[in-house]
Amino acid sequence: MKAVINLKVRDIMSNPPISVSGEDTVCEAARIMQAHNIGSLPVVSEKNTIDGIVTDRDIVLRTVSRGKDACEIKVKDIMTTDVEKIAPDADVKEAVKKLSIDKIRRIPVVEKNELVGMLSIGDIATQNTFSAEIADAICEISK
Repeated sequence: MKAVINLKVRDIMSNPPISVSGEDTVCEAARIMQAHNIGSLPVVSEKNTIDGIVTDRDIVLRTVSRGKDACEIKVKDIMTTDVEKIAPDADVKEAVKKLSIDKIRRIPVVEKNELVGMLSIGDIATQNTFSAEIADAICEISK
């Protein structure tokens, strides 16, 4: 097994990525998250470029807690548009640093402006060998 320091994002990212369109309803996004046991979805255009990301937290805070009907609201109305991304050829250590700095658990993997995968702290944590530095970063993100 390669040490995580030598791993590239493409070696451990989830592929193909599961995504939604901004025109999908929040209800549809929630059903996709439930079906795939995931907490976020990249929001993509017809050309598979990232328009945003929607998380289970976005759904709760921007829809449910405000008494809005999730089956009427579009994903584009609640998604986060300022999305961190990473290249598939980036080192996993670089990805961990990005995740840690931004306190995020998942990051879209983009190549030539197109979504090609998703990387989560779970993808990293399931590697058999990783450094104490990466373990510490994962703990920080999870707080």
